[in-house]
Amino acid sequence: MPSLHARSDNLPSTAPPPSTTSPRWRRAINRFTTMLGDLYYGAIQNAGITMLARRLRQGALVLCYHNVVPQSARGTFGDPGLHLPLDQFTSQVAWLKNHYRVIPLGELVSRLASGRSVRGVAAITFDDGYTGALTLAWPLLRTLGLPATVFLVAAAPERRSLFWWDHPAVVRGQAGSRTRRLLSLGGDAGLVLKDAGATAMADVPTAAAYLPADWPLIAQQAAAGLELGAHTISHRTLTKLRDDELAYELVDGVRLIEEQTGVKPVAFSYPYGIWDVRVRDAVRRAGYRSAVTLDYGLNPSGIDLCALRRVNVPASISLPAFAGWTAGMRPRRARAA
Repeated sequence: MPSLHARSDNLPSTAPPPSTTSPRWRRAINRFTTMLGDLYYGAIQNAGITMLARRLRQGALVLCYHNVVPQSARGTFGDPGLHLPLDQFTSQVAWLKNHYRVIPLGELVSRLASGRSVRGVAAITFDDGYTGALTLAWPLLRTLGLPATVFLVAAAPERRSLFWWDHPAVVRGQAGSRTRRLLSLGGDAGLVLKDAGATAMADVPTAAAYLPADWPLIAQQAAAGLELGAHTISHRTLTKLRDDELAYELVDGVRLIEEQTGVKPVAFSYPYGIWDVRVRDAVRRAGYRSAVTLDYGLNPSGIDLCALRRVNVPASISLPAFAGWTAGMRPRRARAA
């Protein structure tokens, strides 16, 4: 099933429109396209094409993860594209360490701003601030000596309830509704849950890894070197907000994070990867030094620092596909009509 944040298959989908297909058929199509992707990326990796592409690319790589969960919890809960099993994440970051120089996002931004070389440079980021990212992914990265940045939804640590896109009622009804929920309903949790006929968040049994991290954990991991970025107060679609609402999401999110952790974020992540010129300019006025999107690609010197591209890593991706995507070799997706 496709993710609300990004598609989780490895090749462009050839499935009929979601409204005309059953959930079982969609799952079969996703499995088939994933299998084709594995074959494709395995073949080009074995032929040395992936390595050649990686060596020739000039741009900096910024990876986007969301959550890492225990292997036993694989595929059991939440948006299927966001929750990566720990063993799969371990394989990816071990490969990354062997093929890239992984540096803090802030240092990567400084390199881009100064025009220094960014060939072979990568940064690791996490959106949303899941407990699994802080208790499973970050300790592993520390052991490997790899820095990371987590972008926090500032209201989430206090509530400690599910993000709306992980609610079972929303997950069951994802197909064909992404545009409606992110644009027509503005990514507003209350409106989306009502639209999906969902029960209250507190009524859904949830493993801790799938919940937002609380403030003590966030502060503890920040003190241990985890960089903190801002991801708004409530994770609404910023392009649908009035100017005053937009300013609130951008400014008060930073204030709340600083109050709780002592860290003032200077990097921002656009919720759902949705942004436009008005939103980007508001991000700059709010004092952020950089902002990351979900636009796919690498980042050459001279790129707009408030429109940095990332490689969004879906939970279904194989290691050969991961190597290809990080080298800038993800196929273009067919545009919807």
